[in-house]
Amino acid sequence: DLRPSTGWHTQFEDVNNDGFVDLFIAKGNVAKMPDFAAKDPNNLLVQGADGKFIEAGGSSGVGDSGVSRGAALADFNLDGLVDLVVVNRWETAKIWRNTTEGAGNWVQLKLQQPDANRNAVGAWIEVKSGDRLQRREITVGGGHVSGQAGWIHFGIGAAETAEVRVQWPGGEWSAPYTLAANGFAVLERGKAEATPWQPK
Repeated sequence: DLRPSTGWHTQFEDVNNDGFVDLFIAKGNVAKMPDFAAKDPNNLLVQGADGKFIEAGGSSGVGDSGVSRGAALADFNLDGLVDLVVVNRWETAKIWRNTTEGAGNWVQLKLQQPDANRNAVGAWIEVKSGDRLQRREITVGGGHVSGQAGWIHFGIGAAETAEVRVQWPGGEWSAPYTLAANGFAVLERGKAEATPWQPK
């Protein structure tokens, strides 16, 4: 169907941990808009090292043609790979577990600060791995019936460590943290050391 699409939620996440963020788009038509695509599968656009995106929704199995309205990408089973949940109209939600083979390394972070705004919404995280620098703002909300969930995930490719800095709400920068690949860490404002965390 070559008619225009109707996108409801977009989210950038690194689904294969290569250090290049990918893009998921939850899509679904609106019956009262006949000029738009009737069958409008969700997209998963995987970014390569050249900065170009390739459609992988069909090959990955997430290019569902249901009438999607929202989504969230997060590591639901805490195995280091970002999974996907999609909310559909007239159907139950669907969850896809990421089983990518040969994925790169990763770090997952959680920010905490005292008093109000415990989760440090508005902070920026910088992750440096090798010669790559990634930045992400801590937000809440998202697209239609969507939001952010869980740990903040960064793919770091073949790197075995990552240097992490936080710009806390208000502009204060943390000292750098050096973190080993493939682990979870809680970063607390005012503390010089990260606190490792493991699933139970």
